[in-house]
Amino acid sequence: MKRMTIYLGVFALVLLSINTAYSGAWTQKQGKGYYKIGFRYVRADQYYDANGNKVNIPTFADYTTSFYGEFGLFDRVTLVASVPFFKRLTRSEQVNASGAVLSAGAAKSGIADSEFGIRLGLVRAGGLVLSSEILLGVPLGDNKQANGLLTSDGEFNQLFKLQLGQSFYPLPIYFSGEAGFNRRSEDYSDEVHYAVEVGYSFNQKWLFAFKMRGIESLKNGGSTFANEVGSSFVNNLSYLSYGPEVSYFFNRNFGITAGVEGTSLAENALSAPTFSFGVFFK
Repeated sequence: MKRMTIYLGVFALVLLSINTAYSGAWTQKQGKGYYKIGFRYVRADQYYDANGNKVNIPTFADYTTSFYGEFGLFDRVTLVASVPFFKRLTRSEQVNASGAVLSAGAAKSGIADSEFGIRLGLVRAGGLVLSSEILLGVPLGDNKQANGLLTSDGEFNQLFKLQLGQSFYPLPIYFSGEAGFNRRSEDYSDEVHYAVEVGYSFNQKWLFAFKMRGIESLKNGGSTFANEVGSSFVNNLSYLSYGPEVSYFFNRNFGITAGVEGTSLAENALSAPTFSFGVFFK
């Protein structure tokens, strides 16, 4: 709880100092949308355990290809969907010093858990917007795979967010932030979510952004819950991730993006950078 208090304190100071919030606060105009096919990749041979200490694990890799979309049902009502339609997980075999195999390697592919929701525009005042968002997590993946390479947590969750957005147009700068509460089921602990972002547009072709986001577990789930080390879906997950993202616009409606995130202050999380690439259109 002490660490969560520090996180939220820093988050609040950022918001107060720059009068800012999250770029996702803006709703789409009626009939308009934003759509992205993205790919994320992480490969790790170390893991933050439940006490935040790094431990060695058999090399684990997660390759995820997903669709993200927003569609303006009305000017202040936007439908949101995030569907990881192909996830591939691999774990290398583990051998001892003499070369004897301690555990065999494994792989799993398939669809993963998805989120569907709605964003409601609450306030618009110049470049400032305030919105709320509700996302429902749907367990579409496999949470019973024998070797522990899970593409699902097997639970329905509800993520409630409050989002702020500040554009300083005609200056090509924006600040952003959000805070949310994730209510989970099936003995998983509830979570606090947060994010802060700053972006700068150059020459109407390039967008440079620095993002910080995190999760803090409330650790109020089942006491006998057993995590599978290296799984994509664990209980009592906490982390702070941060890194740059760059986007290039071929025209007003089409572009590509790439980014990298590092992780620290983590528990029950992989210790490795995550790389992302995407193609978007609107």
